[in-house]
Amino acid sequence: MKKFLSIFALASLLLLSKASFAQSPVDIRINEVQLSNTTGIEDENGDRCGWVELFNTAFGMVDVAGFYLTDDKANPTKYMIPKGNPATQIPLRRYFVLYADGNPSAGVFHMNFTLEGVKDLYLYATDGITLLDEIHIPAGIASDRSFGRVSDGRGNHEPLNWSKQSYRKNHEDAEIGPDGGFAVLDHPTPGQTNTTKAIETKSEKMGKQDPYGGILAMIAMSVVFLCLIILYLCFRTIGKRSMKKAEAEKAAKTAPKAAAVSSNPSNVDEEIVAAIAIACHLYQNGTDSGIHDVESNVITFNKDLLRNSPWGARNLTLKQDPRN
Repeated sequence: MKKFLSIFALASLLLLSKASFAQSPVDIRINEVQLSNTTGIEDENGDRCGWVELFNTAFGMVDVAGFYLTDDKANPTKYMIPKGNPATQIPLRRYFVLYADGNPSAGVFHMNFTLEGVKDLYLYATDGITLLDEIHIPAGIASDRSFGRVSDGRGNHEPLNWSKQSYRKNHEDAEIGPDGGFAVLDHPTPGQTNTTKAIETKSEKMGKQDPYGGILAMIAMSVVFLCLIILYLCFRTIGKRSMKKAEAEKAAKTAPKAAAVSSNPSNVDEEIVAAIAIACHLYQNGTDSGIHDVESNVITFNKDLLRNSPWGARNLTLKQDPRN
């Protein structure tokens, strides 16, 4: 019964974890759009056209197969991303580009409409009803320029249901400025990050905060002293345990000797004890009436009688002559 309950609990945990961390369509965003492309990237046929870039903001893979893109809210299923192609599985923090040439027969990921004059672009889930993301493209964007998010995946143009389903995205969007996190980009970056400005490294930031190295030196010394304190405590604990173990072993070895001493508290010689025991035995059995007097409960050893007794007979202690 316990084994069955354990298996059931494990299976429940697996199901819950799968449900908690499963891919979510709301993690996909329209990241960048180029309406007119004359000098930029080429498709697999060597042609240039407008394109749409999707970005996976999740920390796991999301499959966009079956998602819909449209420039008309009245027709949410205008273009469906094809199914059955592994390229639609966008890894975490990666990009997916669709070509907007209005010619689906030109390739697998070629949309059935162009972006010329498009002002709004919408992304719908596989049900064709749930609006996942939308961007509003300003007019007058020059050729070979693109419009997109200044920081990949961040911006507050998402529909209301986005904020309801993702607290993390809502928290990030709260930090976006009044421009909504979108801008006209001087350098289109299809399939790459939109951040083109120089990124300040941690060492450079530290150099500005601590130009003389005082903070770094204090941190280094603190780490050294902390390690020394930890080592001291470890060795001290190990030493105490070793001493206790040695004392316990020593006490275990001396225990039998102590027990032997306690059985003979008067410290009388063992031969004397044996002699007294034999004498008491002879007295109780009455084998030799000459070894004691008539006094009750008193044993008296007579030297004259004991002189020829078996205790003092020298001939009894001699071995037999081998010549006889």
